[in-house]
Amino acid sequence: MPQIKLHRHCAQRSGIGQHQRSAAFPTGMSIHRLESQPHISQLLITTSVSGGSVRCRGYSTRALPAETYVDVVGFGNLCVDAVLPMEELPPADRGIRRQLLDTLTRSPPDRSSWEVGGNCNFMVAASRLGLQVASVGHIGTDIYGEFMDEVLRSEGIQATTRIAPSRSTPHEPPELPFAQNTPNGGSTSGTHLDSTLICFVLVDPRSRHAFCSRYDFGPWPLLEGIRTLPREATSVLRSARAVFTNGFIFDELPLEAVQGACNDAIQHGAAIFFDPGPRCQTMLEGPRRAALDLLLDLSAVVLMTEEEARVVTGLADPEAAAQWVLARPGCRAEWVVVKMGGQGALLCARKDANSNGSSSSRTGSAIKGKGNRKENGGCGCSQSSGSSTALTTTTRLGAVKVEVLDTVGCGDSFAAAVVMGFISGWPGDVTLALANAVGGATATGRGAGRNVARLEKVLALLEDGAAGAADGGLEQAAAFARAQELLLQSLASRQHWRDQSREQQLSAAA
Repeated sequence: MPQIKLHRHCAQRSGIGQHQRSAAFPTGMSIHRLESQPHISQLLITTSVSGGSVRCRGYSTRALPAETYVDVVGFGNLCVDAVLPMEELPPADRGIRRQLLDTLTRSPPDRSSWEVGGNCNFMVAASRLGLQVASVGHIGTDIYGEFMDEVLRSEGIQATTRIAPSRSTPHEPPELPFAQNTPNGGSTSGTHLDSTLICFVLVDPRSRHAFCSRYDFGPWPLLEGIRTLPREATSVLRSARAVFTNGFIFDELPLEAVQGACNDAIQHGAAIFFDPGPRCQTMLEGPRRAALDLLLDLSAVVLMTEEEARVVTGLADPEAAAQWVLARPGCRAEWVVVKMGGQGALLCARKDANSNGSSSSRTGSAIKGKGNRKENGGCGCSQSSGSSTALTTTTRLGAVKVEVLDTVGCGDSFAAAVVMGFISGWPGDVTLALANAVGGATATGRGAGRNVARLEKVLALLEDGAAGAADGGLEQAAAFARAQELLLQSLASRQHWRDQSREQQLSAAA
């Protein structure tokens, strides 16, 4: 059987050592580090089989110019994290935390503590899986915005298309990020539209975290004057196969702006992915409940943790919560994914979306395949790994086994893999296998941003899962093996597409 070799010539920020690893795959592929393409973990993939070359799947089924096409846009929730050690975490008291935020903000933290955060975690993970990624959101022309753009570009992500006006004098650290309450209860948001949001990540000696940012205090939305997105931002969203956003988007933008942007993207073929995140605690009534309901209805895929699913639906059972979302009148979601930490994850799908491993409404080209349930003739997992109702099927997959150092960014990384599986037409169990491996790879490092999962670690964990080392054992090994195979095929296909595009550009220039 042909072999695949991962040559790891450079030490990684995530701490992966310098060594070589070999594993057998159905087709012969060689992976070599390529210094000029950090956005795919600096790996060059070539393929060969006896008797001819591998036939690569098309890069896109959409007739879009290469320079404008993207797989996924990260929409909103852009921030710079400042990681600060503290002897003890602050209490939950709102007043104390507000005072702490103002104190920390008045003295800009040392650059060594900066890391990109928020939706940047998702975008970096997606880019490292080989997806074409773009950013639409709010950052300023200050030193923090420049830092974020520099990091995103280094990861192969298109520079952020801004959704708010900016001033022309860079290099000024913001006095306060985003809006500030005035003594009479008003807002000075108009004078702070050019400030990049800073989120202070407070870490105690036991590695427990607390977050402190302007998101927590409002007034919401922080960019209250924006009703529609600028033309450039709308154009990027229209070029995407998928748009990923989370509950923080409504801390930034009014409901009508989010609704307009998402509806327009859907009309141009994009699938919306929504993760309510911890902000769902603030979205249970009034206008913010309307905002939550809007994205639950507009999204093709909804992702939640167990706790978030309980808050959103009022149901303690994660499968029942997922089915509740799918049963909402007017809901267009095809998948609801619930992240369960060390217990793995479950994916609840509409039967018409899961019956052949793909859905006609997806924007990606489908890979022919079945789910992991016995009734669907899937990868050979036992019937106990899934369940069914009259309208939905549920797939569960065990977690990969890793030594957890830090869970920050794991859910964002997990979501990047779900996007990849969905737009590529992968079956639910295969998508969960990749997602669990990507989330697990992130957990082996400390911090998020540039410390999220690297491709080499993801492939190693998929290999372990294929050998039965994940919590699902050999029953679910086939899903990990298939995820490994399809990920490598996708990377090879995308490398082939890039090479062809480069050749065409050179020919045109000549």
